[in-house]
Amino acid sequence: MTLTLETRLTLHPHARFRRFEEDGVIVHQAAAEALVVNDAGARLLELADGRRSLADCVAAIESEFDAGGAAVAQDVLTFAAELVEAGVAQVV
Repeated sequence: MTLTLETRLTLHPHARFRRFEEDGVIVHQAAAEALVVNDAGARLLELADGRRSLADCVAAIESEFDAGGAAVAQDVLTFAAELVEAGVAQVV
């Protein structure tokens, strides 16, 4: 599946997410797996509520992490696709 900046994501119902200081942990209950993500990845998961587009998430991450440019958007798209492929996020 190809995601775009207009795509809206949310956590999959069979996944749980929790932030611990600067990292986040996603528990994929159906696969009995846990994934650890860095601060920026955790922030994307917090922002991906089904109402915000990935473009909205990129703008927030750029602002909060004092980063910018096409690399941030590409990183968000790549990570979002990985989350969907892993079954812990879904397109809404």
